[in-house]
Amino acid sequence: MAAHLTPAEDPGRADPGRASSGHVDLAAAAAARRTEEMARWRRRSQRILFFRRALPWVMLAIVVAVAGWVALRAYLSARQTDVAAATSAIHMTNPKFYGRDAKGRSFQLSARDAVRDADDNNLITLSAPGMRLDTGGKAPIQVEGGAGVYREDTKELVLTGGVLLRDGRGSEFRSAEARIDTRAGVVTGEKNVRGQGPLGQIAASSYAVYDGGDRVTFSGGVRAHIEDR
Repeated sequence: MAAHLTPAEDPGRADPGRASSGHVDLAAAAAARRTEEMARWRRRSQRILFFRRALPWVMLAIVVAVAGWVALRAYLSARQTDVAAATSAIHMTNPKFYGRDAKGRSFQLSARDAVRDADDNNLITLSAPGMRLDTGGKAPIQVEGGAGVYREDTKELVLTGGVLLRDGRGSEFRSAEARIDTRAGVVTGEKNVRGQGPLGQIAASSYAVYDGGDRVTFSGGVRAHIEDR
């Protein structure tokens, strides 16, 4: 007896619908992979573009930071120099100091240069100093020297290096040293002195000038030559 197979029952015949579905699935998977790869490529491209754009700014920031650090170092170094200078000796050019003695007579101390000591603020070293005593009087005394030291706490001035004293009355005295007590208005010297004036010449080992030049004393080997009038 012969058997008949229907098309649906024929095992050697493929199902067109099933084959078409498998082809679509493979194409969709391939498309998905391409889409994912494109997305990854875009993300990678965006990162590369970002770094390309950011790199110059990063380099600029590094340059600015380095320049800022150099400027900061220079500023700090300058500040340290200023602080060191503030705590070191103070130099003055053409200084003038003013004051009054115990009797109210004014005096003026000037110099070509002056240096205030860094360790002793009261000590001032002078170059080419000059002291003018009783500046408001009729015959002020002028004392000059090549160098000097002035103490602001004791108001005492020591002149050395060819001291010249003028008493305002026509007399001049030369000595190696002069000590001036500005509080008392007294000038003294313990080294040889020579002088001349309207009355003649005199030489001695020491001298002292009091009362604005009204009284001058000499001691120690005094030799005088009085001119006849």
